[in-house]
Amino acid sequence: MSRTSIAFGRDTAPRSGPIDDAFTTLVRRPDVISFAVGAPDPALLPGELIASLAAAAIAKYGNTAVQYGLTQGFPPLLEQARMLLSGRGIGCATSRLHIATGGSGALHNVCMALLGPGSVVLVETPTYGPAVKVFRSHGATVVQVECDADGVIPEALDIALAQYDAAFVYLLPTFQNPTGRTMSTARRARVAEVITWHRALVVEDDVYTDLRYRGEPLPALWSFAPDNTVYITSLSKTLAPALRIGIAVLPVDLLEPVLALKQGIDMQTSAFSQAIAAEFLGTPAGDAHLGRLVASYAVKLNTVTNALGKYFPTGFSWSEPDGGMFVWVEGPTDFDADAVLPRALAAGMAYLPGSAFFAAPDAPRNAIRLSFAGVPEHRIDRGIELLAGLCA
Repeated sequence: MSRTSIAFGRDTAPRSGPIDDAFTTLVRRPDVISFAVGAPDPALLPGELIASLAAAAIAKYGNTAVQYGLTQGFPPLLEQARMLLSGRGIGCATSRLHIATGGSGALHNVCMALLGPGSVVLVETPTYGPAVKVFRSHGATVVQVECDADGVIPEALDIALAQYDAAFVYLLPTFQNPTGRTMSTARRARVAEVITWHRALVVEDDVYTDLRYRGEPLPALWSFAPDNTVYITSLSKTLAPALRIGIAVLPVDLLEPVLALKQGIDMQTSAFSQAIAAEFLGTPAGDAHLGRLVASYAVKLNTVTNALGKYFPTGFSWSEPDGGMFVWVEGPTDFDADAVLPRALAAGMAYLPGSAFFAAPDAPRNAIRLSFAGVPEHRIDRGIELLAGLCA
C-alpha cells in the first residue's frame, strides 16, 4: 500500500503517557511500592541461567550466533518456536513465523505494513495503552468496541466491522492487559466467526499466556481463524525483557512486506539473543525457571486479592484472573483514580489509573490497574493497605 509521511507538529507529535512515565521514573524510586509497571520481578530474572545458555549457544552455533542473521529469524529458534506454538493450538510451518524485537517490535512491524493515515483499528474497551499509541503514530484512528467480562462482544464487533473498513482488530484474549480477563473458548469461536465473515484481520496479542496459575489452557484465537489472524507472543515475561524476543505468526501475504520493512529498520533481531532463546525453549532448565515464576506470581496474585478484600471499602470490586500480571479495580462512579494518584505517590505507593487504557477521550476515571508481578511479596499487603486508605 502507498504511504504518506506524517508531519508531526506541536499538537500531533507522540508524547509519553502514564505507562512511559512509570517505566522512566518509578523504577528509580525504591521507596515507592509500585504496582504501576507491568514488568517481571527483577529478583526472578535468571541471570545465571542466561549466562549458561549463552555459553551453550556459542558452543553449539559458534560465530554464527554473533553474526548478522536472517531477517525472518534464527533457524533453530524458528523451529523451537514452532514447537512452542503447537502446544497452544497453533499448528504452522516455520515459513509462517517471524522473530521480532520483542512483542512490541512484532506489533510495530505489522503496523508498518498495514497502517497509514486514515486507517482504522478496532480495539477492546479498555485495551493496552501503548498499542493505541503505536496505532496512532502510523496515522490510524482507533475505535473502541464494547466488551464484557468475557472480552469483546461478538455482536458489537460485527456492527463495528460493518461500519468501518478496519485494517485490523487488536485483541488480547488471555489475561488481558489491563483487566486480567480471559476470553472463553466459546467466545473465541464466535469472535473468529465474525472476523472470517467480514474477511477481516485480527491481531492476537498473547504475551501472558504462559503465566497461568489456575484453570486449563485455552486454544489460541488463531486456531479458530488461522488465515485471518496475526498471532504475537513474547519471551519477555517468561525469560528476560532485555533479550527482546518476540514471535509472530503471519498470514503468507503479510510475511513478505513485514520482513522487507524490518530490513529497513534493524535488519534482524539479535542473532545472539535468539540463540540464547533457542537454548531456553524446551529445556529442563527453562521449564524449571517458568515453574518458579508461575509459583511466585500465583502467591503474589493471591496476596493482592486477599489484601483487597481485607482493606478496601464497600463499593469497590476487582477482577480475580487465572493468570497474567494484572488486577483491575473499579470504584464507584464518583471515585477519581487520576486525582488520587498524586496522593498515593506521596504516601509511598503507585498504580496506573484505568483512564490510561481507553482509546476514547471520555475515559472513565474510576478504575485502577494493579500490576503485581514485580512487587516484592512482603510489600504487597502494605501497598494495598495504603491505597485502600486513600480510597475510603
